[in-house]
Amino acid sequence: MTDLYTNALALERGIEGVTHLRRDTEHRDFWPEHQSLPPPSQTVKAQLSELLESPDIACYLNSALEPTVSNPELLTPARFHATLGSALEQLRAETRVNAGDAKHLTRAVRLLAEEIGLRELAHMYRSSLYQG
Repeated sequence: MTDLYTNALALERGIEGVTHLRRDTEHRDFWPEHQSLPPPSQTVKAQLSELLESPDIACYLNSALEPTVSNPELLTPARFHATLGSALEQLRAETRVNAGDAKHLTRAVRLLAEEIGLRELAHMYRSSLYQG
C-alpha cells in the first residue's frame, strides 16, 4: 500500500496533542457557551461521506422537508418544556374564550397535555436510569 502524506503529516499516526498558541485559554470568551453550540441534529456531515455519496431524490426531499428553526434556543430541553407549558396555557385560555371551536381546542389541549406528561415520564425514567 502506498504511503499517503498530507502537509508532511503521515496518516498512519493520530493526533498526539492540541495546542493553542497566542491565546488565553482561561478567558471566558475563548470557549463557546453551552447554549451557543448547535444541537446534535445539526452536526456537520463528514466530508468523505459527502464526496462518496451521490445525491438522489431522497436527499433533495429530506432537505426540502426539514423544518428550519428560527430560534435555536428552543431546542434546549428546559426552554422547549417551558414553551410547551406556555402553549398549553394559551390553548386552555383560548378554549374558555371561544366556545364555538371548543371541540377542536379541547382536543388540542388534551393532546398537548398528554405529550407533556409523556415527556415528563420519559425524563423521570431517564433520571432513574442515571441514578442507578
